[in-house]
Amino acid sequence: MTANLRRALLPVTALVAAASLSGCGSIIDAVLGETAPPAQRAEPGGEVTASAVADVFSLQVGDCLNYMQEEDVSEISSLPTVPCSEPHDTEIYAETTITEDQLATVDEFADTFCLDQFAGFVGTSYEESALYFSYLVPTDMSFEQGDDLVQCLVVQEEGGVTGTLEGSGL
Repeated sequence: MTANLRRALLPVTALVAAASLSGCGSIIDAVLGETAPPAQRAEPGGEVTASAVADVFSLQVGDCLNYMQEEDVSEISSLPTVPCSEPHDTEIYAETTITEDQLATVDEFADTFCLDQFAGFVGTSYEESALYFSYLVPTDMSFEQGDDLVQCLVVQEEGGVTGTLEGSGL
């Protein structure tokens, strides 16, 4: 059975303190074998073209989400994607892979990696920014199924962002 779960952390303060966040399906989807469709794109690897709840494994750098609309749980299988030209609160700004050795400390690894990538994307340091960051990381179970991707999310809590946050200096 393939597990379609990833863990997500949602920032709640200007520091990197975090609470858990959920997607629509979570553990029930994995147990029942139900998955959301991939993000809707005009071409493979292209931009999201329509709003939809998408399988987290189809998300890529540059995708825009309405991440703050989700309820609190720690494991997710899908997230609401939107074209970046539509109002949203989150954008995936960086990603990297991890090794099995890094899985035990994946939150610390993701925290450091995403913080290091933040200023280069947003155009201002995290400490000076009005934005937050969060990340999607594999669960132990999804890692065993080949999920080794860490994705960094830049978050504007109030939402309403149109376009990319890249170089915004916010």
